[in-house]
Amino acid sequence: MSGSRLTKGYGLERLRTAVANADLRAPGVSGWSVGMHVHHCCLATVGICRFLAASEPPPPRSRFSMLRSFVLLSGRIPRGRGKAPDRSVPRDDVSRAELMGFIDECERMLAVAKQLDRCTWFEHFAFGIRDRNKAVRFIDIHNRHHLRIIGDIVRKGVNTVANTETRGGGGE
Repeated sequence: MSGSRLTKGYGLERLRTAVANADLRAPGVSGWSVGMHVHHCCLATVGICRFLAASEPPPPRSRFSMLRSFVLLSGRIPRGRGKAPDRSVPRDDVSRAELMGFIDECERMLAVAKQLDRCTWFEHFAFGIRDRNKAVRFIDIHNRHHLRIIGDIVRKGVNTVANTETRGGGGE
């Protein structure tokens, strides 16, 4: 996998842009604020990269999963179908500066992942064993999933700091 594919993209620049709206919420869209979605993406990205770095090739055998096949082929995660593992549940009190630092860490960890043996692996609680290439593809799919939710929150959200409606009004 080329270095540019691993270090560019994965929604990191869009996550940086989203940090400006960190306080927005839209309860009809999500129970999390924009900042919490950004934080979750960072926790997941860094966690997957660390798991890859700590893994010992070759990956264990993985059983067929219709859900995994759908997600990897379509590039989309169905909404409302999964629950974040405890280790990737975001905090509600993360500052914008901390979020930017977490995104920087994601870039560094993805650069490290690029250097790892292709046979390093990650085990997802719902999608099973993924080799390095499939794991970083999952990071891309996962972050785009949350960026779509962030977009919906921004369109319908309420600023929780100023408690003022933005753009499309309150949540549905």
